[in-house]
Amino acid sequence: MELTTTPERERHAKALAARLSGRVVVDGTLRPALTDERFPVENPATGEAIGMAARCGQPDVERAVAAAAGAFAAWATLPHRQRSTILLRAAAALEAEMESLACLSALETGNAIATQTRGEARTMVDILRYFAGFAGEAKGKTVPLTERRFLFTRRVPVGVVGAIIPWNAPLMQTTSKLGPALAAGNTVVLKSAEQAPLAVLRIFEILQGILPPGVANVITGFGEEAGRPLAEHPQVRKVTFTGSSAVGARLLHYAADKIVPVTAELGGKNPNIVLPDADLELAVAGIVQGLRLFRQGQSCTAGTRVYIHAEVYDEVIRRTVVALAAGRMGNPLDESTQVGSIISREQFERVERYVAIARATPGARILTGGARPDDPTLKNGYFYLPTLIDGIPADSPVCRDEIFGPVATVAAFTDFEAVLREANDSRYGLAAVLWTRDLARAMEFVDRIEAGFVQINQFSVAEAGIEYGGTKLSGMGREMSPESMVEHFTWPKTVIINYGTPGI
Repeated sequence: MELTTTPERERHAKALAARLSGRVVVDGTLRPALTDERFPVENPATGEAIGMAARCGQPDVERAVAAAAGAFAAWATLPHRQRSTILLRAAAALEAEMESLACLSALETGNAIATQTRGEARTMVDILRYFAGFAGEAKGKTVPLTERRFLFTRRVPVGVVGAIIPWNAPLMQTTSKLGPALAAGNTVVLKSAEQAPLAVLRIFEILQGILPPGVANVITGFGEEAGRPLAEHPQVRKVTFTGSSAVGARLLHYAADKIVPVTAELGGKNPNIVLPDADLELAVAGIVQGLRLFRQGQSCTAGTRVYIHAEVYDEVIRRTVVALAAGRMGNPLDESTQVGSIISREQFERVERYVAIARATPGARILTGGARPDDPTLKNGYFYLPTLIDGIPADSPVCRDEIFGPVATVAAFTDFEAVLREANDSRYGLAAVLWTRDLARAMEFVDRIEAGFVQINQFSVAEAGIEYGGTKLSGMGREMSPESMVEHFTWPKTVIINYGTPGI
């Protein structure tokens, strides 16, 4: 789709937002929700309402789950090659609409199209295409027993999957749930984030031209009103969730009475450690990338606890401050914008509260940022400058809590043992990065760091084919790999066949 100017992108995205307002996708159709209640969806770059979303509750959950349950038997028993072919066609349909989806997502999330939503749209397609290729990999095994007995196992789809996603990367998160669940033979009801439901609705609308009715359904609404009844529904046999640790803990309780499996990809407060022998050019670029600057720090893998060896501290800080200042902040739909806006007033005020704690901390220094930008054209949006703070004690909430914004703490160190202890002294255990040329030190870090997603001399994000997940309050289960697809979206059935009485 040719959308070459900022006004064209805005008009196109706003037209889609208006058309999708108040709708859900259930049983193969984009349709009005059963509820009459609506709530506004905001453009965080301007503060204006761009559409309305349905405030779904129990009746809409019931209808969506019934549609998914009704479609399950036929989808589960479809030969895997046919499922694969259908999902490959679905990926191609999404690929044809990538630019349109990137525009709509930029409008409702505040993420810049040039540096975030366009690349995220490509990742969305890659994930679905990747799992389409693994539709036949839900295999069992054979086990030798004694003579005249044959044992084998089968992997069976779990049934209806309830999926709940966050607002920070809705395009990618949608197919990270749909891809493995559908490829394994399940049907899905997904609840979108209330802050960013529109692009997800459009994804599901596109998919209805390819998938059988009821296989993939989406509702909108708030957690307690729509997410909780979805997780508690007796016909939902698997819950997969990405979001905060606090909400993840509640979802585990909701699913507990049914004793159904839950995959929970939760928060992080991730250490990013620079040793004195590191390639500083590489490390500085990694710090900037690790801050998830182009997503305004709104990423569970963001490296927001930065530790720099004292020998190179001043030089790394100098280069990092220069690099952060170079990011152009502006209209997310403008091709020249690199940094967009925070998702909502609530999240913006959260960032401000933590920066205020830092300002009130004796010895703390704000090295850069710590305020709104001066540009008057951005005054109505939730824009906040990338912020680095040093001199914060390790036990401060600024160092321990997941802020989920463009704020990071930096600290100098001299003792590797001490910095490793501090890195592990966290409720979270999602990501961790080390910058060094010392292979032995790197492998020691890999062995001892308490994190599920560990990198050396790079700070990339999750992608299809690379198993992803954390430990401690960062969650349970893994995503993005064929092994996790089989483990989390099927269950094993053991079969023993006795040949019977000899000679008969």
